Amino acid sequence: MRFQAWQRDAVDARPAGSQLLSLGPFRAVVPDEVALGSWVTIVEGPVTEHDTTEAVARLRLVFEHNPGKLEIEFDEVAFPQVGPWLEASGLERVERNPLMASRPSRFKPFAAAGTTVTQLTTSSQPADMESFQTIRWTNGGDIAGPIPSVQELQEQLESPRSVYLLAWLEDAPAGTGVSHSLKGAAEIVGIVTRADKRRRGVGATITSELVTRHFDSGGDFVFLDAADVGAVKLYEGLGFESFGANSVYRG
Repeated sequence: MRFQAWQRDAVDARPAGSQLLSLGPFRAVVPDEVALGSWVTIVEGPVTEHDTTEAVARLRLVFEHNPGKLEIEFDEVAFPQVGPWLEASGLERVERNPLMASRPSRFKPFAAAGTTVTQLTTSSQPADMESFQTIRWTNGGDIAGPIPSVQELQEQLESPRSVYLLAWLEDAPAGTGVSHSLKGAAEIVGIVTRADKRRRGVGATITSELVTRHFDSGGDFVFLDAADVGAVKLYEGLGFESFGANSVYRG
């Protein structure tokens, strides 16, 4: 219920220059230019097969000129019947990650020896911003591909609801993490450790720092989706518990 409340709040707080489409229980936040970065999710039930089929058909019309593909994400544990209906409408599940959350009473802070964390601001050194973008968007060096510009990061750093952290180990940039807060809830994303700095507590340290800052500011709920079994164990060690599964369908 707390997660669904966050979803409704996030839809209401959608970025300027975007439109909101209400399609039964589905909500779609779409930039005016119908570009990548749109968000389609389910904010409340019940959901019927008719709702799902109709929503997909209408969304395809909206996205027919989009350079990307239609993408829908939702908590599969809360709505287990929706996946097969989306597949019947021609979408394919491309991702399924455990959703995990923590409260102040469950949180277990952690700090690895030798790891320090700094918060990026619009006045941070360009080299630090470049390191952040490179680590985050290459998954620590595992993948190749386009890296968003430092200018784009500077624009994101202007948000008063977001915290961008860069972790350091042995005087070198080692990891990244981001939190986005809204009405007492915070989503944690972008927890990435550089490939040659892994298994030394960097990810746990930076996650812990983000959670600590959120709870210290009066927040009562943090959540994230865990990429794999190793990540689940890491977050369990910090007091996170699984409550759902974030599934992404595309087509």
